[in-house]
Amino acid sequence: MRQTLDETLKDLHDQLAEVEDLDQEHVDMLRTALTEIQETLDEQHVSSATLAERLKEASQQFSSSHPLLTNTIGRVADLLSQMGI
Repeated sequence: MRQTLDETLKDLHDQLAEVEDLDQEHVDMLRTALTEIQETLDEQHVSSATLAERLKEASQQFSSSHPLLTNTIGRVADLLSQMGI
């Protein structure tokens, strides 16, 4: 499951790099959440049970305009939930 999450996180980073019409504040929120997720996973220690929820909240602002990005964020959140994070 960790490999799937790592691949999905990479996909999300790639998608964020390609999106040009997102509000910079939302992009920064997503990048911050992704960084925290990666750091938590790298340490093999879960430090926050709210990571998935914050990621979903950050994506709500652009769910209708960027469905692929929102879908990828949802997959990350689901994988985190399945991992007990």
